[in-house]
Amino acid sequence: MKKEERLSALDRITALSNTLTGQQMALARYIYQNPEKSAFLNSVQLSEAARVSTSTVVRLAVKLGFKGFPEFREALRDTVRSRIRSIDRYMEEPGDEEEPLFQRVLSLEFHVLGEMKRRLKEESVRKAVDLLSNNRKIFIAGFLANICLAEYMAYFLGILREGVHLLTRVEENLFRQLQKTGPEDAAIIYCFPRYPVATQKLAQYLKDKGVPIIGVTDSALSPLATFSDILLEAPMKFLSFIDPCAGAFALNHCLLTAFYFRYPKKMRKTLLKFEEYSRSQKLFLMEDIDIVDLV
Repeated sequence: MKKEERLSALDRITALSNTLTGQQMALARYIYQNPEKSAFLNSVQLSEAARVSTSTVVRLAVKLGFKGFPEFREALRDTVRSRIRSIDRYMEEPGDEEEPLFQRVLSLEFHVLGEMKRRLKEESVRKAVDLLSNNRKIFIAGFLANICLAEYMAYFLGILREGVHLLTRVEENLFRQLQKTGPEDAAIIYCFPRYPVATQKLAQYLKDKGVPIIGVTDSALSPLATFSDILLEAPMKFLSFIDPCAGAFALNHCLLTAFYFRYPKKMRKTLLKFEEYSRSQKLFLMEDIDIVDLV
């Protein structure tokens, strides 16, 4: 059995996302975001829902390794049935029915963290740390709801190395700051649903200048994925319009810790300098806590 034949319909979409045409990507994104609905539409209905041609629906099915649309739809239905069974088991855990709302939120965050742990690849983290280690300037970007993620990364990475630049606002000055960037620099860009338009414009601009991009987003079908040289996924599931950020922040923590332990002696010296500065400026109330010897 070929490897792709063992993959689910959605996994095949993810695996081949970089090879899809614009229309195929639009259709794939719709299916990925609406699998339950897509699984029970015919090819015409699906094309109308995704706003693509019927021929695009058929071509995508074949591109994914199916004999045609009916076989693809059946595979998608199997995936949906499996998801529904998994969700039922999750919802039927003892005490769930009477669980307070705040505990449901925490349960969701635990669920997202577990899914991210299964998806995250050691090789991707290693390559991301390589970029953070070798490049002259690191631009860290996040707009709207993604600002908090970018600020967290920029604060801690800025302590550990020089040349960290935070981009959180789209203004005239932004692209002037980036005119002299090139392949010797790197960027970390955060982009989660509903995907701020400014993020894609920035990613395109940096890509055109040859700047390698670490994309932190929810899936391989995110608009940011096509611009990313290294893609790091933090899945998103919602109880309301508010983003569950435990996965994305944990991903930041992973990158920063991996970077720190790549050069432990150098990082220790850097932290000592930071401690000297923070004490001279009286930045913290509790100055007697030794962060250098925490590890």
